[in-house]
Amino acid sequence: MRQIVLSALLCLATLSAACANGWETFDHDLGAGAAVCPYDDAETGALFCFAIACLEAGGPVYIRIAVAGSTLDQQMPPLQIVVDGKPVARLFLDLLDTDDMLDFAKPLDRERDADLVIALVEGSRAMLVLGVGPSALIQEVTLRGSASALKAVPALCDQRPIVSEPD
Repeated sequence: MRQIVLSALLCLATLSAACANGWETFDHDLGAGAAVCPYDDAETGALFCFAIACLEAGGPVYIRIAVAGSTLDQQMPPLQIVVDGKPVARLFLDLLDTDDMLDFAKPLDRERDADLVIALVEGSRAMLVLGVGPSALIQEVTLRGSASALKAVPALCDQRPIVSEPD
């Protein structure tokens, strides 16, 4: 399973040049979802990707962070997400793999993460802070294209909408 997870995130890295300008969707045999990869340096192998994605159709949707070329000495770092200057989420992510990159994930919870997804869809910029202290990784990402990319996740992952519809 770890190798599949790592392979899926490596495939995200191939999208990073396109994602640098905004959110994109992806769908292939190793996973599907929406991602933005604002940093990818082919020369050094450093990258940073943020995704809302599943590994297989019908499988759970995850909030994912893939990082290469940086170190983070925390096994379960907090991820703070600030959208347009407003804190919208603080989640503790599980470290899934460390072979070629740091691979962190947390299953998306439709109730807990509803405000986060709405902020990602409606906002213009997000600041992601992974970890605490001097080793924390801080990355700003655009939310350009996030609305259409995130709205495509349920169809890509064969799931119901990732945000509950109002009653």
